[in-house]
Amino acid sequence: MTRRTAPLLACALLAGGALHAESSEYPLVINLPSAERMQYWDIGVVFTHRFIQPVKDHGKDAYGLDGFTYAGVGLTFGIKSIPGLNAFIYRTTDNKTFSVGLQEQVLNGDRVRMAVRLERFDEVVKESITPLGKIGISGEVLQVPTEIFITDDIIFSLVPSYVSKTTTGDTVLLDTTGAPLNSKPSKGGVFNVGIGLRANVTEKLSLVSEYYPRPSKLSKAAPGGLTDGTTYQNGFAAGLSYKTFKHRFSVFGTNASGTTDNQVMSGDYGGGPRPSARWALGFNVARVF
Repeated sequence: MTRRTAPLLACALLAGGALHAESSEYPLVINLPSAERMQYWDIGVVFTHRFIQPVKDHGKDAYGLDGFTYAGVGLTFGIKSIPGLNAFIYRTTDNKTFSVGLQEQVLNGDRVRMAVRLERFDEVVKESITPLGKIGISGEVLQVPTEIFITDDIIFSLVPSYVSKTTTGDTVLLDTTGAPLNSKPSKGGVFNVGIGLRANVTEKLSLVSEYYPRPSKLSKAAPGGLTDGTTYQNGFAAGLSYKTFKHRFSVFGTNASGTTDNQVMSGDYGGGPRPSARWALGFNVARVF
């Protein structure tokens, strides 16, 4: 090897390492999608688990771990021929909800990342009316996950979302006295904006949090027509995420039982998020292949 050849070989190896370092990342934080992407033909799998019983029900129930749970599994893969494009499919046990869609990363700047996500969801149970609204619904969700890097280790995210169908969409909403808030059902969809914040404590450990505001049309409404002063709540989730070789483990507390975009962002799924003191545990496990 000549003296002139050695530096060229070193540069080639460094360049190859830099390209390899641009690895795939499963585009999910807790419940909200991120603007990350699966590259090439890479495949990502996520397992979600939500405990329904609140932690405050004390140690006799293992702080909610003895209670009922909703589990889900999802698959996301890159489409190499169209850079930034991912396809995904997800199934969860709550109302046997099945969702499928596409996400395209449209911006990948030094300080801002953005994607466009379109999803179709179906609750594969018999359509019926419950005190909390209708189940067995289907519809679409359009989202624009946007991430702003405040620093290299602190990421603020906004997820504008439009859900075409919600559980109370065909319902006359009632206030806390039982009086109707609208004279006829509002069959339109709902617009909401999810908010997230991630902070890297170390290279592997991160603090993660999300906030799901209550849509304005639900601000004075009572879930299921309750007359005890209860209204629909704002949702939240917060916890820790740990990343190791091609795996990401996240554990958190949340007052929102759902995991799909329509469940989390509609504000009325299952009566909406629980009061903040009645949060429960949940976890995600994501694996990239």
